[in-house]
Amino acid sequence: MARARDLAIITGVTIASTLLLWAGTGLDTVRRNFDGPYYAVVAKSWYRHDIVSSNFSFPLPLEYYPAHFPLYPFLMSLFGKLGYLNGGLIINLAASTAAALTLYYIALKQKWGNPLYISLTGLFFWPRMWAVRSIASPETLFILFIISSLYFFDVKRYWLAGLTGALAVITKSPGILLFPAFVVASKFDRKIWPTLLIPFSLILLFMFFKVQTGDFWAYFHTGDNIHLQVLPFKVFDSRQPWVGDFWLEDILWVYLIAGVGVWRAFKKYQVWGWFGLVYYLLILFVSHRDISRYSLPLIPVVLLGLAEVFAKKEVRWAVALLIIPAFFYTLNFLSHNTVAISNWAPFFAR
Repeated sequence: MARARDLAIITGVTIASTLLLWAGTGLDTVRRNFDGPYYAVVAKSWYRHDIVSSNFSFPLPLEYYPAHFPLYPFLMSLFGKLGYLNGGLIINLAASTAAALTLYYIALKQKWGNPLYISLTGLFFWPRMWAVRSIASPETLFILFIISSLYFFDVKRYWLAGLTGALAVITKSPGILLFPAFVVASKFDRKIWPTLLIPFSLILLFMFFKVQTGDFWAYFHTGDNIHLQVLPFKVFDSRQPWVGDFWLEDILWVYLIAGVGVWRAFKKYQVWGWFGLVYYLLILFVSHRDISRYSLPLIPVVLLGLAEVFAKKEVRWAVALLIIPAFFYTLNFLSHNTVAISNWAPFFAR
């Protein structure tokens, strides 16, 4: 009964907190939030330049769209008659719920402190999580596949780890980081060979790009969307593309909390720690103002590493109180993080 109650609470909080933001900002604003409309372009065009140019007028080069990987747009396309962006919202709400429930299950099985508190905390921490799970965004779907792959690897279900890892890759490019984490965590054990599905899926995706765009390396030719730099901490150079700001002290808190969480996770479960370490080190080389979004896949690792901390009564109260300002932050964020759309017709399947 207690477990059923926990699952009901997690599902209810996920759905209610999303509906609250939808009501507060209005669905028209929610649909316009980045990068939902761009994923809708992929859902309609499948990267074909002629379809993009004849239906959409965003000020972006036609080569830009392979930066958005195809699994989430494919799921959006299943709702084409309802509207690609409406479909994107439904998928994200379902993925958010599934990710929260999966995190609860993993925390329960792996004995990570209090599974209910961990799962609920993951819905609001970082605060940016509340925003991305309330719009048309692939982040929660990506996190669902990431934590599933890590769990299956941890319990030596290597085929399932490879399959869910491959799904992560065709959702967002950082999914490829699962493979080096698995190789190192296993100490190069040949038994994990089914996880070769992860790099293989990326090769298949690039072959698909070749068919659709004529360019096997289309992902690397999307403009200034590859935000990795040779040197770390270039995010603090406001001259960098996609930075343009010097009010960036919040990023230091992301570095600090994520670093401590990853280190502590590494001492508990090495595969989670290795993935966290690889991902964390990569984040240090990303020059983009939106580090809080790029670092979201680290949240489950941080919650694992800091499970005992989040179990403390005073921390639970602090997180609960944080939800109030987080709501106003998220409401304000969604109100301004929008794409200008003058013609909604192309966002529906004909």
